[in-house]
Amino acid sequence: MKYNIVLATHHKTGTVWMASIFKAIAKQMRANYVEFWSNYGRVDSLLKTPFVVFNYDSNFGQHSSVLKRDDVRILHLIRDPRDVLISAMHYHKTSDEAWLHKTVPDNDGVNYQNKLNSLATPFEQYIFELEHSTSTTIDDMLDWQYGRANCMDVRYEDLFQDRTMALWSSIVTFLGFDGPDQEFCKETFWKYSLFGEAPGANRRHARSGEVAQWKHEFSPELAEAFVDRFPDALQVLGYESDDAWVRTLGEKTKAE
Repeated sequence: MKYNIVLATHHKTGTVWMASIFKAIAKQMRANYVEFWSNYGRVDSLLKTPFVVFNYDSNFGQHSSVLKRDDVRILHLIRDPRDVLISAMHYHKTSDEAWLHKTVPDNDGVNYQNKLNSLATPFEQYIFELEHSTSTTIDDMLDWQYGRANCMDVRYEDLFQDRTMALWSSIVTFLGFDGPDQEFCKETFWKYSLFGEAPGANRRHARSGEVAQWKHEFSPELAEAFVDRFPDALQVLGYESDDAWVRTLGEKTKAE
């Protein structure tokens, strides 16, 4: 490894996928694999070269200095916020993640998952998700400092469709791998990809890895609610140039 690596993702942006890949890479390269939030209080003491740091929400808090190190290269993943919303809502309805089962004062003592499942319609469930967990995820994607010289910002959608591994090859080159190490990185990417040889456990975690699910899942009402809550998020993140997509959904509904 020419550089130490920081992997920064967001909830439902390929987090489990990337974690599986980089955990295997770290093991092969004999690098210290550091799960950021599991070791938040002692991250600094674990950053012994070579290392791979994995942060699933891209918020580094008091340890943000690691992002500025000359010996670090960063891979940062984002995803279309509309698909993040869809994936998160369905995932949170059945997931056994601990935080989903803790009572929330604002919900009259009902935990997040039970509150979500108690809502009568998918529209209500999406709105609840949009106003809570997914809202934080989108804010985090918007708050990230883009354009860092030592960081490669990548869209989940581009990686998901990278069957030829052309993008992945450029990523591992940027991260400082070459020769046999680069070949191992390619093999590992294919092994853990949903379109490659992903194990059953990874497939079960991902309800659907497909891109642009919002085109058949969003109603005009949900689209309007999304834009009302995040008026410029899609433009800032480069997924839309304006709000024409909302009108297109409305026209499609009328035609049907």
